[in-house]
Amino acid sequence: GLINASAELREQAALGLGELIELTSDKALREFAIPITGPLIRIIGDRYPWQVKSAILSTLSIMIRKGGIALKPFLPQLQTTFIKCLQDSTRTVRSSAAIALGKLSVLSTKVDTLVGDLLSGLQASDVAIQEAMLTALEGVIRNSGKSISAAVVTRTLGQLKGIVYSEHDNLRSSSARVLGPLLQYLENVEVSELLISIVESASSSSWTAKHGSVLALSSMLKHNASVICASPLFTRIFDCLKNSSKDEKFPIRESAVRGLGSLLLHQVSGDPPNAANEAVSLNILVSALRNDTSEVKRRALKALKSASKANPQSMMLHVSLYGPAIAECLKDGSSPVRMAAERCALYSFQLSKGAENVQAAQKYITGLDARRISKLPENSDDSEDSEDDG
Repeated sequence: GLINASAELREQAALGLGELIELTSDKALREFAIPITGPLIRIIGDRYPWQVKSAILSTLSIMIRKGGIALKPFLPQLQTTFIKCLQDSTRTVRSSAAIALGKLSVLSTKVDTLVGDLLSGLQASDVAIQEAMLTALEGVIRNSGKSISAAVVTRTLGQLKGIVYSEHDNLRSSSARVLGPLLQYLENVEVSELLISIVESASSSSWTAKHGSVLALSSMLKHNASVICASPLFTRIFDCLKNSSKDEKFPIRESAVRGLGSLLLHQVSGDPPNAANEAVSLNILVSALRNDTSEVKRRALKALKSASKANPQSMMLHVSLYGPAIAECLKDGSSPVRMAAERCALYSFQLSKGAENVQAAQKYITGLDARRISKLPENSDDSEDSEDDG
């Protein structure tokens, strides 16, 4: 079907192979890795519709994850194929190739060369291609950052510094997502210089410069909060996020709240947790729950939910702080906000952990709401959380 059928059947054959690979044990898959992967690479190089390419990329991505070292003979071909697909005219193909390339980098012995190719691809005039290159770069750094030389890390940082303040929304967010995982591979002096320039840009008169700064800080806090919290600039960084959470532009407010959520998650996960620091971050997030933009409210609700899932005991110490604000969100005029508030309430009030918690929550929410929310399935929204930055 993959080699001889119509385009539509080739797509189904590729997806079918993907399902079979997913259901096969790694050990049993080994002897079939080469006979399956070879035809997939051959077909993706031909002129077939984007749906066929996308299906093949999806299956190759599963194969890389499951087959691992067995795919080593195909490494050069796969790398070339994926980089070519990053320049495809269809976004789905570009995104799938970027994800697959990030996973493939684990097998590569020449990660510097791969990063160099992606950095060269950033010179493309097409913003969509630049975005795909950045997405692939993020995956490579997250999966294989320790294999990148200091010189290439420095070169990567140099290119990202300019793009993170881009006029294009997608380039700002994509480059910020690369800076987060890159931070741990920078020299101390590079970290200091980067944070100084970001904090200074946060007070720029240009809203895109401000937004880029807050996006970068948010990504760094997500991936390397300990580096940020240990920095001499931490107080300035915190003030920057606090001020940005009240900015007139809602994308800046939303990004600041995202960053503060990552900070709170780091704080409650500390050993031992610091209740005073948590309360300071929580106060700003509670203010965001009363924001007039639903995206900002939902981001704040997700932040509280994540912190409550990570350390319920620590968060319950602050229930009087966030309880009334969550109760207001449960009555919000926006359906997505109400749904997010329910998920948040489930964990923030620990409603699934016994009748006494349902009873205690009635200080803030109605008994009917508390009982209904307590029956929501736990962890049903984990996939949403894992794709949060997508």
